[in-house]
Amino acid sequence: MHTLIREVEKQSLHDRVVHLVAQRWANPARYTITSNPGSEKNRRVGRDEVYPDLVGWTDRLGMDMIEWVAEIETEEDVTVDQAQGPWRACADLGVPFYLIVPYGYKTSAQILAAELSVTVTRVYEFGFVNGTFHLL
Repeated sequence: MHTLIREVEKQSLHDRVVHLVAQRWANPARYTITSNPGSEKNRRVGRDEVYPDLVGWTDRLGMDMIEWVAEIETEEDVTVDQAQGPWRACADLGVPFYLIVPYGYKTSAQILAAELSVTVTRVYEFGFVNGTFHLL
């Protein structure tokens, strides 16, 4: 398979999962969710240019308050580079940081984060069973 086709398929899966998790976690009474799928930069967080895949935030007296952030990874992205880059940037924001990885990658992600001193509030696993999205 051509590398470009694999990259498009991986990005499609990633963006699909970002959308599905946003739908699953939607709770308008508690917070608003903004997504930054793929190369989109819809919601910056913190002083640095940090664009988590999902941002849960509230409006308090006209000020946006970040409640939590989440990163969604595909199989190829549970890596040292991701842990040292986006994961660390999200963990350093001072709000709960959730990591969402494919089934079977939870332990690897937890070990990698611990080895690199990246604080993750919780690691979730996702998968598709008979075309139905599952988040554990």
